Amino acid sequence: MPQLPGPERDIVNSRFNRVLALGIWAISAVIAASLFLVDRPSELAYLVPLAFVNLLVWESLWRPLLTIADDGVEVRNPFRAIRIPWNALVNVDTKFALTLFTPGRKFEVWVAPSPGRSFGYRSAAVADREIRRSSPHSSSTVRPGDLVTSESGAAASLVRSRWELLQTSGLVEAGIAHEVTVTLRWHWPVIIALVMRAT
Repeated sequence: MPQLPGPERDIVNSRFNRVLALGIWAISAVIAASLFLVDRPSELAYLVPLAFVNLLVWESLWRPLLTIADDGVEVRNPFRAIRIPWNALVNVDTKFALTLFTPGRKFEVWVAPSPGRSFGYRSAAVADREIRRSSPHSSSTVRPGDLVTSESGAAASLVRSRWELLQTSGLVEAGIAHEVTVTLRWHWPVIIALVMRAT
């Protein structure tokens, strides 16, 4: 596929999730250090569930991301990765989270949730006032999940703009979405490790 102007790829992750992960890991490090300081070797057994928690935090908060490139979108959610070629994409929505639609399927993007109700409505009201001020006769309204100040809106904007650029460049073929393969890859080593620890 020819290279389009602009960045080769956009990578989106959740800053909130990563800050939360760092906080949990810092607390875990303090707990682990304190277990080594006590004079009871039996207490070291608590390192096993602590490692389990840290693996879960890594898989659910740190590892997920969204990669947007000229050949498609890759969604890395907890426990599975989804590769969606642009020719397979049929819609992009932000009702509850950034959601990518292919024929008969939809994939929510873990790192791009829609804003909470109160934040979303406040921000949407501000955006609506701006639209009315700049275009008094416009009947447009802004959905909270589409606001670029939200994680879902910012990610959706990147996906939509790359998709539109590829469409106008003639690099996305219309009408063949049902023929294009979407690839799912489960993170089996992590899943097995977590299941074994939980049982």
